[in-house]
Amino acid sequence: MKIYCYMGRNDVNRSRVSWKIERKDRTLITWWGAAEIVNRQPRAKHDLQSKSWTFRTALEAKNEEDRRITAKCRKGYERKPSRRMSN
Repeated sequence: MKIYCYMGRNDVNRSRVSWKIERKDRTLITWWGAAEIVNRQPRAKHDLQSKSWTFRTALEAKNEEDRRITAKCRKGYERKPSRRMSN
């Protein structure tokens, strides 16, 4: 499972909306909403909106994830893969 966060300086986007995209097998989930940087980490200012899709195959979900990532990067969002914390 990979989780991608998109935010940062985006002159086209005045509302400073951030996006989070997560894929688990055949399910793709996106979250979006206002965010700020706190201690070098993105934090939501309010509850985030979300939408999920379930595809017939994991390959279809991967293709849709790639399409959405490409679209966000074209709009000026900065890609920040989330890091896993080790226990």
